[in-house]
Order: sequence, then C-alpha cells, then structure tokens
Amino acid sequence: MPMDNKYSYGGSVALVKNAEGVSGVLIKDAGGNFVFRVYGKENEFADYDIRHNELSVTIAEDELAAFYKLDDRLVLDHSPQVLGLEKVVE
Repeated sequence: MPMDNKYSYGGSVALVKNAEGVSGVLIKDAGGNFVFRVYGKENEFADYDIRHNELSVTIAEDELAAFYKLDDRLVLDHSPQVLGLEKVVE
C-alpha cells in the first residue's frame, strides 16, 4: 500500500502505509505507555501509539526474554541472566 493513501481517521485525514512485515520494538514511553518503535536508517526512529486490540507478536530468539510464573501472576521480562538472578536449588 503506497504512502499516498489517505483515509479519514479519528476525525482527521491520515496518510496510511501497510504495516505488514514491519519489524519493531515494544517500548514504554516517558508516560509509561507502550509504543511500537520502528527504526530507520542512521538511528532514526518513529514511535507509533498502539490502538490495535489484538496484534500477534513473536519474540525473536536474540531478545533475551523469559516468562515468569509467580503464584497467579504471569510476567514477561528480561532473561534471568540479564537480570542477574540466582537459580534456586531445591
């Protein structure tokens, strides 16, 4: 979809570009809200507010991420190695 597609969005005219296949990073902004950051050339980037209500996400192998289960809480965080956590021996 070329960038010259214009649509009425939220009461304004928006330029629309298909997001299919775009790689980016979920980050928290200064206000604590998640945004989707897409990096371009020479360290430039664009942060997109996330309004999609059910978007498929695949965590890349090199992300050093792990799932944690704490009683009834489920958490996605950095890996134990990144956080410097000690392994519990039972």
